[in-house]
Amino acid sequence: MSELQVGLLVVGAAVVAAVFLYNKWQERRYQREAEAGFASQREDVLMRSGGGAGQGIPLTSESERFEPALVSFEAEHEGSGDSGPGLSEFLDFIVPIETPEEVSGATLIGATATALERCSKTICWEGFDETAGTWEPLDPDRSYSRLRSGMQLVDRRGAADEEELAAFGAAMERAAASVGALATVPDPASALAKARELDRFCGEIDIRVAVHIISDAAPLTGTQLAGLAKAAGFRLDEPDGKFRLPDEAGRIICALANFEPTPLNSDGLSALSTHGVTLELDVPRAPYGAFTRFRQSAQMLARELKARIVDDNREPVGPAAFDAIGAQLQAVHGSMEARGIAPGGALALRLFS
Repeated sequence: MSELQVGLLVVGAAVVAAVFLYNKWQERRYQREAEAGFASQREDVLMRSGGGAGQGIPLTSESERFEPALVSFEAEHEGSGDSGPGLSEFLDFIVPIETPEEVSGATLIGATATALERCSKTICWEGFDETAGTWEPLDPDRSYSRLRSGMQLVDRRGAADEEELAAFGAAMERAAASVGALATVPDPASALAKARELDRFCGEIDIRVAVHIISDAAPLTGTQLAGLAKAAGFRLDEPDGKFRLPDEAGRIICALANFEPTPLNSDGLSALSTHGVTLELDVPRAPYGAFTRFRQSAQMLARELKARIVDDNREPVGPAAFDAIGAQLQAVHGSMEARGIAPGGALALRLFS
């Protein structure tokens, strides 16, 4: 190979790398401006990363051609804390409130409602059950001497900011003072640092995988799709316009959408005609084993519809591509587990929402 050829190869590689990095930056910027509604959007690639740090999962040379369909969101846990959706020191900015006499939950909730109505983050209340010796979701009709409220630090729209934390802490202090109670607001600087780091991590591992099952011959009918989907265990989600496949515990494994703009709904299925469907896997929200079911569902649909499995560029997605994606998802699961976040568990569902 001549020096000229070597030089051209080096320049070409540099250009490809620059375009790749620019695309990652663009994805993250647009993602932050959206209202976490990415499920209805179709990516230009099979997998894409929109991480908080603008970095995707490293791809092998084979899988780069398919560019896996990733997206960006967040995570939580403390101790083993993925057993339930309650407040977590890992994910929430928690303000404890102690009262000299029991106060109704409704009173404190009402005292903070106006101040927090513009807060962009989820706020949860808990009361301490003295009999059981545990924290429980706040019952407005019960009275408590110990309560706590927490603002979620991170979600798919990003991390909480200094202004939000300050407003939340001030609202808790005022509400507590109004009933003669004491609210202890923790250090917001520490919470902000934790939120930013968690946002960065979740941006790196938040992934959505999508493949298309396309018919090159006759269009697919809505009746045909509905019959196959229901036989495979999918259920129609009318508001979202997609079929969703739940597992035995009701957790969503994957979703099936129309490849064309028309959403799927019961009224329109009988008249629907389309050239394809899109199968989607929201990786951090899906339970263990979901990718295997996702892959099997794609293969079943392609076989029964006499269609092809392709990426957004209409390139075939074969066994080697599925194997490469599966290997990357194992690495994602490992990263989540290292922080105590079970894929599809309570913390993951809160963070990646």
